[in-house]
Amino acid sequence: MKLISPATLPAKAEFEIPHGTAVTGILEFASGTRLPLTGASMHEQDEVSFILSGKLEAVSGGVSATLNSGDISFIPAGEQHWALVLEDTRIAYVLIPRVS
Repeated sequence: MKLISPATLPAKAEFEIPHGTAVTGILEFASGTRLPLTGASMHEQDEVSFILSGKLEAVSGGVSATLNSGDISFIPAGEQHWALVLEDTRIAYVLIPRVS
């Protein structure tokens, strides 16, 4: 199992949109990586992820799904989620501020 820390993640881009700042990026994870290493992640933005290659088992809001190359996932702001990378995987993501 490999730990991916924020300090080792590839560069990301931020851009202003009418209701805040959106963040985009591309991440690569080796097979066997658990995200996060323990527990679950949660953030204040909606997250849309595009699986560019690979395969992972993702759990969001207590629901499990297998995501493959070509799939798109949506995780609402505030929802706990985690994943286990089943094959080397590359993901493009967008974090979008929630409109109040």
